[in-house]
Amino acid sequence: MAPPAIPPQKPTIIDEKGKEVSSVAGPYEGGSDMKLTCMVSGGKPQPRITWWRGDKIIKGTETRSGFQNVLSSQLIIRSLTRSDLHTAITCKASNNNISQPMSTTTTLDIQFHPLGVEIFGVNNPLSADRKYEIPCQTYGSRPPAQITWIMDGKELKPPRFNYTQSESTDGNVTTSTLTFVPTRHENDRLLTCRASNKFVRNGQKEATFKLNVFYVPIPLLTLGSNLNPDDIEEGDDVYFECKVNANPWAYKVLWKQNGKVMQHDQKGGIIISSSDLALQGITRDQSGNYSCVASNVEGDGESNVVSLKIMYKPICLPDQKRVYGIAKQENAEVLCEVESYPAPDGFKWSFNNSAELIEVPQNRYRSEKHHFSSRLTYTPKSELDYGTVMCWASNLAGKQMEPCIFHIITAGRPDPPYNCSIINQTSESVEIECTEGFDGGQPQYFILEIYELQGELLLANVSAYSPTFSVGGLEAGKELKIAVYAANSKGLSDPTMLEGYTLKVAEKQTDVFEIIWKQMLLDR
Repeated sequence: MAPPAIPPQKPTIIDEKGKEVSSVAGPYEGGSDMKLTCMVSGGKPQPRITWWRGDKIIKGTETRSGFQNVLSSQLIIRSLTRSDLHTAITCKASNNNISQPMSTTTTLDIQFHPLGVEIFGVNNPLSADRKYEIPCQTYGSRPPAQITWIMDGKELKPPRFNYTQSESTDGNVTTSTLTFVPTRHENDRLLTCRASNKFVRNGQKEATFKLNVFYVPIPLLTLGSNLNPDDIEEGDDVYFECKVNANPWAYKVLWKQNGKVMQHDQKGGIIISSSDLALQGITRDQSGNYSCVASNVEGDGESNVVSLKIMYKPICLPDQKRVYGIAKQENAEVLCEVESYPAPDGFKWSFNNSAELIEVPQNRYRSEKHHFSSRLTYTPKSELDYGTVMCWASNLAGKQMEPCIFHIITAGRPDPPYNCSIINQTSESVEIECTEGFDGGQPQYFILEIYELQGELLLANVSAYSPTFSVGGLEAGKELKIAVYAANSKGLSDPTMLEGYTLKVAEKQTDVFEIIWKQMLLDR
């Protein structure tokens, strides 16, 4: 009878480094080779070693060691793939058909690089200065990949750029969401989502797209390159260039002068295109601040302001005092005011009577501090000193073409006010309005006197610097005689006479009253 079989001891699995493998072997890198050795000692008769992948037997190589009757077998799996992950590898040792084989099982742990990366939601353009959330997903990495965001080769970091990261339950999918507010400067830049697994070689995958950031146009206005802004005169041709930085491109460009939109007017010498403005034969009225406004789907953008200063010769300011009434041996301060660009650099005065034209010496006049006026002190001494005084100014653009003309006359009483009328009346007041006449060459003021129509009783005496009066405190139902005078240092004018009345207390003024008045010359 044969002696009973002695079963072998439990197999031991060791890795390439000679380290005993526990229930998990690895981690290995996907694509690499795995080598495991199963060692079995003891057993009579000699045991047989087999390798199993799940419930299927696989082939290994078997060798015998001379040390303590140890038998070993090596298993090699080439180019580990994703299908090998979590595979159970079992080493079994058996020397009889009666007892169960001795076995040791380990499970394969394998690390893999990401399979792919995809950025979502980037098919549409972004608008500058608005917040966006851009998701990126990677899958297939083991362990889960770390995602970083990169723009033009530079990693994006808080506080301006923020992103979160999360993994799916099985760890196969990693999602990162980038939150940021794009600016116009990021248009056409490359945004990259990079997934990295540092535990494997070539463990990076990335997706990149070019940012398309829409933004409000940014126009830049410049004066024509061949123009000197400090040497532009009336009659010159001037042009501006409007360079527009925009995405998408501006569909419309408007031009403004002093904030008002300009219109194309070829006959008037205003030639407008999308990028240029030409002004032909400019006049001083075209001085001012110019800008251009470009529009796209994001809005309207206005350029910088370019100030156009047009040089022109001095001209007289309108509405100056033109007549000076002066007595002999009296002084008159004759003020000559002009406008020009640049400011005048000098003035010249001359006097003209019926006999001759005389240039006034410079010591007789002076320029004012603001440079746009000159004041002549004039003293007539004889009849020949009455006439016309003329004033010319000059600047860098040239000498004034037409002089400012002032008349020196003998001072006299002012002319009477005219067009006087009663514009309103109540039971106790009247309002009178007149037009002032010639002031006699002297500052004038106005006097209003109200009398009873029958008799000489003075009811009111009022003076004012303009011929408009409102007089109250009158008695109701009175017929009135009204005299209006102009006065200056030489005396009173003749009066302008009106007749009127105050309303009776019982009267109600429901209609517009027609006031009939007549002008009379009062014998004084």
